[in-house]
Amino acid sequence: MRTALLVVLIGSVRLLMGDGPQPDRWRGLIVGESTAADAVRVLGTPESDKPDRLFIRRIDKWFIPGLRAKSLRKQSFRDVEGFSRVDLYYYQERLAVIQLEPSKHLDPNALGNIYGVTFTPFVDRLAEAMFPRDFERNQGRIYPKRYPDEYSLVAVTERSVLAAEVRRMGFGSTLTGSLGMPDSSASFPGKVDGIQIISRALENREGSDLLK
Repeated sequence: MRTALLVVLIGSVRLLMGDGPQPDRWRGLIVGESTAADAVRVLGTPESDKPDRLFIRRIDKWFIPGLRAKSLRKQSFRDVEGFSRVDLYYYQERLAVIQLEPSKHLDPNALGNIYGVTFTPFVDRLAEAMFPRDFERNQGRIYPKRYPDEYSLVAVTERSVLAAEVRRMGFGSTLTGSLGMPDSSASFPGKVDGIQIISRALENREGSDLLK
C-alpha cells in the first residue's frame, strides 16, 4: 500500500515539475526561447545547418503571410535516438519549429495523453461548407465522417501549436474507405508519421493594432 502511494506521489511531483513531453518543447529545447547554440549543446553537431524554407502542412494559413517563401535557418539531425530525422527552424534567432519524424509510427489516439492537451482533426472550412454531409459535430467539435488517407491533428496551447501528420495504413483502412463505412469521431485511425511543435510567435497577427 505504501509502495503504491509512493509511486502515485512521485508521478504527481513529476507532472507538476514538467517531467515528460510538453507541448512547447522537446529535449529541453523550447520554442520561442532556445537558440541554435542550445541545440548543439543538447544534440551535438547537426548533419546540416543552412537556410531553408519551412513547410507547415494544411494549417499554414494560420501563420505569418509569406512564411513559406522565407528562408529560415534550419538545423537537421539524423542520429537522434528514436527518430529518423529531426529538423529545427529558427526565426529571428529563436527556435520557431521543432519537426520530429519518429523512427516508429505512433498511435494518434495517444497524443492527447502524452502532451496533456486535446487534439482535433484539422477541417478545411471550405470543404465543410461545400460538403456538410461529410462532417459531424461531437461535443462542439467538427470531425470528418470518413478520414482521408492523410490528415492532420492539431492542438493549440498558450505557447505553441502542435500539428501531427497522420497516415492511414493497411488493408483494413482501404477496405473501409472502399465500402464507404464511416469512421468513429471517438478515435483517430492510422499512425502518426511526424509532429511539428510550432511557436505561436509565428501566428498571423496582421491588423491586431487596429483591434485594440
